[in-house]
Amino acid sequence: MSLLNSVLQRTSSIKSLFVLFIVSHLVLLAMLVFTFPVINNQIETKAFDLQTFGYSMATAESIVNNLDEQTTGLYLFPQLTLLDLFYPFLLALFLGSLLFRLFKISDVKNKVASIVLVIPFLAMLFDYLENICIILLITRSVEVSETIVLLASTFTVLKGVLTSIAWVTIVVYAINWLMLKIKKKSVTQPKKI
Repeated sequence: MSLLNSVLQRTSSIKSLFVLFIVSHLVLLAMLVFTFPVINNQIETKAFDLQTFGYSMATAESIVNNLDEQTTGLYLFPQLTLLDLFYPFLLALFLGSLLFRLFKISDVKNKVASIVLVIPFLAMLFDYLENICIILLITRSVEVSETIVLLASTFTVLKGVLTSIAWVTIVVYAINWLMLKIKKKSVTQPKKI
């Protein structure tokens, strides 16, 4: 935990947060503009990664069966093994660093805060596990079975849920910090008669 705090301490400056936000969202933009439209068009639905609420066996089979060789190649590289390798890490570092900064300026020092700082990195882990499952599915390295589909789908859902929790926590603590700042400002200003 002290290693994580040390890393987040170094990346929680305004400049670092700005750079992390821009770089992570440029990678996301590349996926949304270049790779996902081609993949989604070929499979006639959303790619595994974009199925927020998971997917059924029928959906997984349909996706795998609709992928041609060229689109499978695109899905593997640059989507899964380049862009979706960097994006989860950059996003986790951005969210973790922003949470760290919000906790610091709000003077939050408790075990819950320490646990919350890990959430973006758990989302990153589930994203990587999801990617491994997708690679196994689209390369047909494993049979499309209930087990692998359930596993992949679960990782997809967990990634989304944990990322959402991180964003909601950021919004809550940002509002809390603003309220404290407004309250502090109104207390320090002398009242006019």
